[in-house]
Amino acid sequence: MQFIKHFILNILILLYRIPLGKWIGKQKRKNAILVMRTDLIGDCIIWLDSAKEYKKQFPDAHIVLLYNKAWKDLALQMPYFDECIPFDGKRFMKSIRYYFVLLKQINAYHYQKVFNTMYARNFFIQDWIVRNVSADEKTGFGGNYTNTNNTLAKLTSNFTKYNAKLYNIANKWYDKLIVAEQGTKMELLRNAEFIQGCLNPAFKADLPVFPFEIKADSNMLSEKYVVFALGASTPRKAWNIEKFAAVAQKISQRYSIVCCGTQNERILYWQMKQLLAPNTNIINLCGKTTLTELFGVIKYARFVVTNDTGTSHIAVATQTPSVVILGGGHFGQFHPYPTDIIQEVHTHTHPPDYLPMVVCKPMECYHCGWICKYPLQNGKWKCIADINTDDVMEKVDILLNRLNNEN
Repeated sequence: MQFIKHFILNILILLYRIPLGKWIGKQKRKNAILVMRTDLIGDCIIWLDSAKEYKKQFPDAHIVLLYNKAWKDLALQMPYFDECIPFDGKRFMKSIRYYFVLLKQINAYHYQKVFNTMYARNFFIQDWIVRNVSADEKTGFGGNYTNTNNTLAKLTSNFTKYNAKLYNIANKWYDKLIVAEQGTKMELLRNAEFIQGCLNPAFKADLPVFPFEIKADSNMLSEKYVVFALGASTPRKAWNIEKFAAVAQKISQRYSIVCCGTQNERILYWQMKQLLAPNTNIINLCGKTTLTELFGVIKYARFVVTNDTGTSHIAVATQTPSVVILGGGHFGQFHPYPTDIIQEVHTHTHPPDYLPMVVCKPMECYHCGWICKYPLQNGKWKCIADINTDDVMEKVDILLNRLNNEN
C-alpha cells in the first residue's frame, strides 16, 4: 500500500511540473499586476494592512486579486484592486476541469508582475498557479511549506523527504524570493516583511482596518449583546460547548448572547441553548448573515468570546474587544497580536484596549503545527481541552468591569 501511495505521489509531482500555461491561449499584454491571497478569512483580515500597498506602488496598473471565495463579500468591497478572481480550494484539489477554467481566467493577461504573498506556500496550489501564469516577473515568499505538508499527509508520512524536494523545485519557478526571518512570527509582521522586501523598505505593520463603512445590523440595534463564535476550522480546535455555556450563562445576566458562525455551526447554538436556563436571551445568527453583515454584528457588540478563528480578527478590524481561546498549534503566528510593534507605530503608551485578550495553557509542545502527540480529549486537542471556564471568565470579568466603569 505504501509503495502505491508513493508511486501516485511521484506521478503527481511529475504532472505538476509540466507547464500548462502556454496551452491556455494568447494573453492580452497589459499593464497588469496579479496579487495572490488564497487563504481563509482570518488570514485575509490580518493582511488588510498590507493589501493597500500594491495600489500605492502601482497606481496606474490594472491590479488583479486572486482571492479565496470564502471572503468574496470583502474582496469585492476592497478599493485596492481593479479585478477580483475567486478561488475554490476544494474544487481545485478535486477537479482537473476547474484547474484549466481557473488558469484560463487568470491568464487573460500577460502580467507585468505576479506576487504570491503567502508565507506558508503550497506546492500543489499557489506554486503551481505561479508556474503557469504568464508574467515578466514572479515574486514569492521564501517561507515554509507547512501547507504543503497538509496535502502530502494524505499520501505519505515522510514529510521531510518530499517537502525539501518540492520546495527546491518550486523555488525555480520564481524570479525573486523574499528572504524570510526564521522562526515563529505573527502574520501581521510576516506580511510587513513581504512588503518591505519587494515594495517599500520603510513599511511598518499596523492593525487591520476595513477600508469601507461597517453598518449596524438594524435587527440588532435595540440589543445590548455579546457575540459568541462557537465554531472553528476543525472541531478539535473548538472549546467545549459546556464550557462556553457556563460563560454565557454568567454574561446573560447583563447582556443578550448572539451566536455567530456558519450554517453548519447551527448545531453548536442548539447544543448551548439546551444547556442554558430557559429564560436566557440567546439569538441564533449562524448562517443567517452575509460576511459584511457579520462585520456589523461584531462591530456593535459589547465584546466577543471566540475560538481562534476568523471572528477574532474581524473583532480587531472593527475595534471590538474580545476574548480568544487559543491552542498551541500555531501559537504566536495569528495570536497574540504584537503589542510592542503596535505601540511603536501608534506611539501609544499602552496598546489599544480592544486588542484580543488571549486565554491559553502553555505547554512544552506549543508550535506543533497541529500535529499533536497527545490523544484527543473529548474530541479536542489537549491544549484546548485544558482551558477551563475560570480561565476564560477571568478575562471576561475584566471586560465586564470595564463596561461598568464606562456606564
